[in-house]
Amino acid sequence: MTTLRRNSEITGRTVGLVLALAGALLMVLPPVAGMDGFKWGFALQFLGLFLLVSGLVTAVIFARRVQRLESMLRGQEVLARWAYDPGLQREQAERDLAATRGRNWLMLLIVAVLTIACTVLFVIVGFMEGQEENMPGFVALMLGMLVVVAFFALVMPTLQHRRALRSGGEAIIAANGLYMSGVLHTWGGPLAGMEGVDLVDDGGQARLLFNLRSLDRTGPMGYRRYTVEVPVPPGEEATARRVEEHFRHRDFPV
Repeated sequence: MTTLRRNSEITGRTVGLVLALAGALLMVLPPVAGMDGFKWGFALQFLGLFLLVSGLVTAVIFARRVQRLESMLRGQEVLARWAYDPGLQREQAERDLAATRGRNWLMLLIVAVLTIACTVLFVIVGFMEGQEENMPGFVALMLGMLVVVAFFALVMPTLQHRRALRSGGEAIIAANGLYMSGVLHTWGGPLAGMEGVDLVDDGGQARLLFNLRSLDRTGPMGYRRYTVEVPVPPGEEATARRVEEHFRHRDFPV
């Protein structure tokens, strides 16, 4: 069986802390340097605030995920731990790639709308204050920020896909989390929940279906429900039934 040697969620926590630090520095830079607010000053502070808030939220979320995965790697409350052959691992990675790309496009659209709205507002104020000569630079900076966000939104799914292929094709099912192909899914908190687990055996590949919901998949009605498929290796059907039975007797909030 493949053994995970490193907690993959540590990278996310580190990135969040770096973003928060960079944001804080950008917020204090304009007043310290005596920069004019309408000449890059406000734009840098707005960018800094965006990075600070995003970084802190990311760091807090990933700090909890680091603890959750660490406990799973130590075997705490683990219900099943399976390794897959490369072919099955690649199929799962391709499905995850398609789902992540769709989710990131939606998030990018939301960020783009907010960025454009804020840019238009600042440009209007700038013209009213007689700072129209500084507006092209401000607009360029805001568009540059949007390009950076778009770059990460479009590139990260590919990086996650590669991570899944390098993950060793291992699945860890615990009472409070699921690690599948390099991706950690959690429940039991304000940002994510579970609605049940079903064992499906329709004559082909038996699989466990984890019916989850998460705030990173939001829709107009709140939480967006999604399903994670965990293939059951040959000979592990009894273990899969025990996993299904374990979650069947738990009460999940609606």
